[in-house]
This record gives sequence, C-alpha cells and structure tokens, in this order.
Amino acid sequence: MESVHRLISLLIAVAAPAATLAASGEIRFEFIVLGAVMGAAYWYWGPTGTPL
Repeated sequence: MESVHRLISLLIAVAAPAATLAASGEIRFEFIVLGAVMGAAYWYWGPTGTPL
C-alpha cells in the first residue's frame, strides 16, 4: 500500500505542470512548485488524514 501511496503523490506532483503544458504549450515555474507542494501534501497527509 505504501508504494501505491507514493505513486499517487508522484502522479499528483507531475499532473499540475503536465496540465499546464497541455493547455498553454509552456511549463511555468509556479506550476512546478504547485505540483510539488500538492504531491508532498498528499504524501504527508494522504488518505489516512494525519492530523496537523
């Protein structure tokens, strides 16, 4: 289950820049950061909902 959790967080981290590339034809730095933050947040809090 841990490997699936890591895979999902990696896919989330890649999805934001990939969607930007598909929509506008360029990759912006802020979307790379957004994807990294969202992927890290899912990795940390994840489906178990670790409390703050």
